[in-house]
Amino acid sequence: MTDSVIMAKEDRRVTVIANPRAGSTSRDLVSEVEGICSSHAGHVQVLWTEDRGHATELARRCALDETAHRPTTIVSIGGDGTVREVVTGLLEARDSGARPPALLVLPGGTGNSNYRHFWKDVPWQTALTASLTGEGCELRTYDLAKISGSSRLVVLGASTGLFAEATAEALTIPVAGRARYQAAIQSVLTHFSPYPGQVLVDGRPVHAGDTVLVNVGGGRYRAGVYETMPFSAPDDGLLDVCVIGSGIPEETALDLMRQGGAHVASEHVTYERGKSITVERTDGEPLRFEHDGEVLPGDATSITIDVLPRVLPVLVAPHRTEA
Repeated sequence: MTDSVIMAKEDRRVTVIANPRAGSTSRDLVSEVEGICSSHAGHVQVLWTEDRGHATELARRCALDETAHRPTTIVSIGGDGTVREVVTGLLEARDSGARPPALLVLPGGTGNSNYRHFWKDVPWQTALTASLTGEGCELRTYDLAKISGSSRLVVLGASTGLFAEATAEALTIPVAGRARYQAAIQSVLTHFSPYPGQVLVDGRPVHAGDTVLVNVGGGRYRAGVYETMPFSAPDDGLLDVCVIGSGIPEETALDLMRQGGAHVASEHVTYERGKSITVERTDGEPLRFEHDGEVLPGDATSITIDVLPRVLPVLVAPHRTEA
């Protein structure tokens, strides 16, 4: 769905939700964002998160605000986890009957995969100005996903195997930015072994055997550089799933993902779409699992992810039809 986002300056009201603990969020960055917003909006406020879950509370409160200062746009500055918290708050407000403000994601984390997914390589200053003026952007209503049996939303994507192991490893590496995830990948590769697994799409088995990784979601990129889901259309009402089997070396698969998603041409890669994806580990061991950059604790051997079609209004670069 595409909507008009052009409105008079005095009618634009922007709330910036910023996470000071995110990988590349700084006071200077947020100050620059606030300055650009003030040039194009009649009301601007900056809210800083204080602890885990605070961004959800702030976003929900803003979306439910019935005063004249209710934001027309919420700007999220932080990592993929911050975006997920903001989105959770917006969806909670939506479930309470509110119409969520438009969401704009700006890069303030480590990999910034959400930003690249929405805006490719457009400089964030250009994306912000386009979103505020309505010239050079679109407002589209995007899909989300939900982990079955819980209230946890999946915004960008979820994974098992190599990506999940690297996400956990990154927590121990004192390096900033995308370099941290790359260092984590290299560290994990020294001892990584595929796991025995199975993947079902809408109840239909599409993979069984040794598994390097499974990635589920609508976002094309993970860690900002790996185009794991090159065919993803995040407002088609479906989840994409990419499964990499053990027949392709891990380093080769990673290199191909960095080359515009060339890995999907391999006979050892399965790429499917569906409304419900189940990922299982078949040897009885716990399935290591992450989504939106956060590793989930627990000893479950399987997980199911269901699509939530067209529920999130997001400001994005103009849509281009791609093969």
